[in-house]
Amino acid sequence: MLTNHQKTPVYFDAEIVDENIQPVDGEQYDSEQVQQAIAETDSSITITQGIAQGAFLAGLQITSTQYLYLAGSVGLFPAVIAGLPVGASLAATLCYLRFHHSIIPQISDRQKFGIGVIRSATLAASSWKLTGDAQDMDTIARNSFSTVTEQVKVYEGIEKPKETNYGLFLGLAAVVSVLLYFYWRKK
Repeated sequence: MLTNHQKTPVYFDAEIVDENIQPVDGEQYDSEQVQQAIAETDSSITITQGIAQGAFLAGLQITSTQYLYLAGSVGLFPAVIAGLPVGASLAATLCYLRFHHSIIPQISDRQKFGIGVIRSATLAASSWKLTGDAQDMDTIARNSFSTVTEQVKVYEGIEKPKETNYGLFLGLAAVVSVLLYFYWRKK
């Protein structure tokens, strides 16, 4: 290894000292390497399946919620529909936790638990976005209704009602009529 200021290389001599030396023959080494490669392939396939599940469920979530919006459904119902896959994914993820005489749970399958967490986070983000879009649509609809109403009134020439004391007169008439009723009842 050469550094910037050296002209000749410096060699390090190292020796690994291990008390537990185990001789391994070629077939056993090859078998262990194959098993390790299979385990890595299985984990990458499992991760890919988890990502695909999350993407598929998020697609169903978006499609069903958008269909409800197109059908004219507003309010809490589309938000609940957007939240159902999140709850189902969380419930499926929690199935990988085991309580063995302890308050602290143990994870039975770490890969599937991790995939469930990623899937739940993906669906939660999608649900949050869909719920935010629903709130924005609701705000736009509320604001546009009053704007359209004002435009129609101006176009048709409808004047605003005059400020009157009609409520005051109605309340006073009700009080007077109740008093008269009790007065005539006594006589």
